[in-house]
Amino acid sequence: MLILSSAPVSALLFVVSLLIAMGASSWFTRRLENICNLLELPDSLLSLLGALGANIPNYAASIVAIAHGQMAEGLGIIIGSNIYNIAIILSVSTFAHSFHHSIRLGKRQAADALIVGIYTLAISCATLGSVALLTVFPAHTFAISLYSPISIVLIVVSIVALAFFGRLCYHALNRPAHIVHEPSAPSGEIIKERRRAEISSVRAFGGAILALLTALGSVVVMVNAGQTFATDIHMPPAILGLLVLAVATSLPNTVVAFILARTGRETACVEEVLSSNSINAALGIALPLIVWHSMIHDTLLLALDVPLMIALTLVMLGCVLRQRVRHVTAVLLFCVYVAWIVTHLYL
Repeated sequence: MLILSSAPVSALLFVVSLLIAMGASSWFTRRLENICNLLELPDSLLSLLGALGANIPNYAASIVAIAHGQMAEGLGIIIGSNIYNIAIILSVSTFAHSFHHSIRLGKRQAADALIVGIYTLAISCATLGSVALLTVFPAHTFAISLYSPISIVLIVVSIVALAFFGRLCYHALNRPAHIVHEPSAPSGEIIKERRRAEISSVRAFGGAILALLTALGSVVVMVNAGQTFATDIHMPPAILGLLVLAVATSLPNTVVAFILARTGRETACVEEVLSSNSINAALGIALPLIVWHSMIHDTLLLALDVPLMIALTLVMLGCVLRQRVRHVTAVLLFCVYVAWIVTHLYL
């Protein structure tokens, strides 16, 4: 962990590294958009890749925390982010769209979002199983060997979650792309255009790699600074993960959702939130749990946080089935989030 002189310095470094991570994530997303456009990939895959880029701070911060032995903090980042995504981002999208009209989904949009939601729910249930294993069984169960019976079960559960995520990616890849018919051009111009597209693709790919490395590096600094700050002010690791790091790393998604809602594309927020939650749980929890195992001492993760994440996912699926998100639902989601924060602060 980085050694910093005081809490103010830690807080400043945390904010600066967070801003760098957000900028790099945005840069990474734009490069992915360019690659998808140049290669004429489906819009659904573009949406998934966009969520993959926007959520780099979330799952990268979780992996860093888990790798440093801060299991409760790492899991808290993802669980807190997923709760925030549904309760806050969906509420923001609903009211940013209009104070008088709810978000309405077309049949095709609702069908696509429902499939994504089902996979997200399955991954969330696998997360519940992983947290249960890490909470119920004593620490020596995992310390003996990576291949102890409980560790093997945990690895299997994580692989199942990653399999659901892989199936979601396959679904996004195989959804039909929007084909635009353009007038035919001379063969010479077509060849030149293809060469320009290939060069642009290579440049975009290189930019994406650089942006990814920048984001990952800044996230490492951010997590270390956050841990140092939490130690200085005696903040519990679970609170640091669930509230501070979770909200901070979810800010890029909040900005994107607000912009989409204000520009009349609020229905895209629904699938974006579900995609983000599946990416977070798969890459931020299931993936690192294949390698790192340690006991969780905070029982609220199992008793309150993960069940709430699953319950909110079910509420969102209910909205998708009704093909609308009402303002009353948005207000209730916001109130649930506030009550959840108060519960953690006073327990």
